[in-house]
Amino acid sequence: MITTICMNPSFDRTVEIDTLQIGQVNRIGNARIDLGGKGINVAVVAERLGLDVQCLGLMGKDGSEELTSLIEKENLKHSFQVIPGHVRTNTKIVSKCGQGVTELNEPGPVVDQAALESFFRMAREKTADSDMVVLTGSLPPGCPEGTYRDLLKILEGKKCILDTEGKELELAAKGACPYLIKPNLKEMEATLGMELRTMRTIRDAALIFIRLGVEHAVVSMGEMGAMYVSAEKTLFAPALRVETKSTVGAGDAMIGGMLLGYEKEKNMAKAFRYGIAAGAASVMTEGTQLIVREDFERLLEMVKIQEV
Repeated sequence: MITTICMNPSFDRTVEIDTLQIGQVNRIGNARIDLGGKGINVAVVAERLGLDVQCLGLMGKDGSEELTSLIEKENLKHSFQVIPGHVRTNTKIVSKCGQGVTELNEPGPVVDQAALESFFRMAREKTADSDMVVLTGSLPPGCPEGTYRDLLKILEGKKCILDTEGKELELAAKGACPYLIKPNLKEMEATLGMELRTMRTIRDAALIFIRLGVEHAVVSMGEMGAMYVSAEKTLFAPALRVETKSTVGAGDAMIGGMLLGYEKEKNMAKAFRYGIAAGAASVMTEGTQLIVREDFERLLEMVKIQEV
């Protein structure tokens, strides 16, 4: 059993326009609403790839029935603690002219200390049969600094994958030593407060976390590809050339692919190849639809891994 944790799920509304005009009326072409939240995204990908997975989390009461319905349509096992407030809606504005994706993300419901402690107890109980746990996504308002670090400590003994940035990543790496971290390049730069413009500087940045006790680090770099770093080796994978429809959720899909790779290979360096294929398959889907298994299987044979 694999567990993913999503403490701030959402409805993801994707709208398509010709050109984003700031301060003007913008006419929407296509629009869709998908299930959202990084921990949920990882679980959806893992389930579609055939893994035994469950998702735990918190959700606001207003909108909880609709969100639960979307989760169940994905055949996901789930346990969510309902708290006062509403499920947030994150809006992705896709400009057809090539401006990229503009994201408008709501904060989510406020979590008080009692609710947080209750969730920690639930997480410890519900992960009893899980060897691997994924912690990813933004934290809702009210969570104190170091929440992910504290949750990792409660999950001691599990192989924990952490995908976050900034102070949460720094504190977790120093105080709880996650099994794997997966920041993207911008998140790594923001966390360390430095520009990373060469393969060597990116590797050296990842090694900072390895020296703190993190066993594996994967840095996704968009069109530049991705890098895997451990104390023993550094691997680089160029980005696969596919038709890009949406990059939203690609990092979550990468983690889902690596979970499958680790299940099959029992080796995280070898699992890196699966993550590259899953991330590439994700960008081929519109909105936040995440992944089609047939795309993943076809792309897996195309992944090239180089040791650097």
